[in-house]
Order: sequence, then C-alpha cells, then structure tokens
Amino acid sequence: MCWAQQHAVREVLGVGGCDEDDRYQTLDTLAQRQDDVEQALYRRYVHRQGRQPVVCLYDVTSSSLEGEQNALGASGDNRDGKQGKRQMVVGLLTDAAGEPFAVRVVDGNTADPSPVPTPMAILKQRFHVAEVVFVGDRGVVKAKGKAMLVEERLRYITALTEP
Repeated sequence: MCWAQQHAVREVLGVGGCDEDDRYQTLDTLAQRQDDVEQALYRRYVHRQGRQPVVCLYDVTSSSLEGEQNALGASGDNRDGKQGKRQMVVGLLTDAAGEPFAVRVVDGNTADPSPVPTPMAILKQRFHVAEVVFVGDRGVVKAKGKAMLVEERLRYITALTEP
C-alpha cells in the first residue's frame, strides 16, 4: 500500500497512488529547488518580523544508515553509539525560536568543525546578514574549527577547553 494512502496527505493534497520512484523524484525536485525554498523561507520571515533575525542558531547531528547504497553515507564520528554503521551529517540553520531557514546534508565522515563555514556563508552571502558571531561548543571550536573561523574572518564564542 502506498504511504500516501495511509496518511492525511491523500485528503489534504489530493495525492493518489505513488511508488518509491515518485518519492525519489519529489526529493530530487526539492534538492534542485533548495536555494529557492530557503530564500522564500527567509524572505517570509523578514517580511513577517519586519527585520533580519538578530540571533541565528546552527547545529549539526549525525544519522546512522542501515543500507550500503547511499552517496552521503560514510564512516564517521557516530554520536548515537551505533558502531559499524554508515552515517550522514545534517546541519540546520534557524532563528532563535527554531524557525528553519536552511538545511545541509553532508558526507557522514565530516566532523563537526567542517560544516561551520556553510551557515556563515548562507547568512552573509545569500541572506545579506552583515554581522555574524559564531557560538559553538568545545567539539566545534577547537584548533581546526578556530582556523576555519579565523580564515572566514568570523568572530566566535565558545567554552574554554583548558584552564
């Protein structure tokens, strides 16, 4: 039975039958339009609030995969304790209340510091936010993360890792 037949999406959106190929086609279409969708979300936020966000939040998490045939799946720093599973890393950029602006899915072998420049570039280049201060945990703002932030000429706040 098709997923759409088991959920309200059938009545709400008028979706009839679908198969796995239809779902992948929809995901491909969303991926192609990701920049447009993110721009629309951001514009709608600014219009509704009457200003750019003062505080933006960004965090990454990993998700384990069961299959072997995933282009983004790779061995990495698995935070959920599952050993021997491939994973992917997902980063989400939101306003202070958690309203999303942008999402990125990157290779599973990417450690936390690697995706840091991505949200900064989105904020500064795509959304034209003039001033950005990155706040990160100790896992992100270590030597490698600091070097990336300095290279991007970004200020940052973090917890101390040494006395």
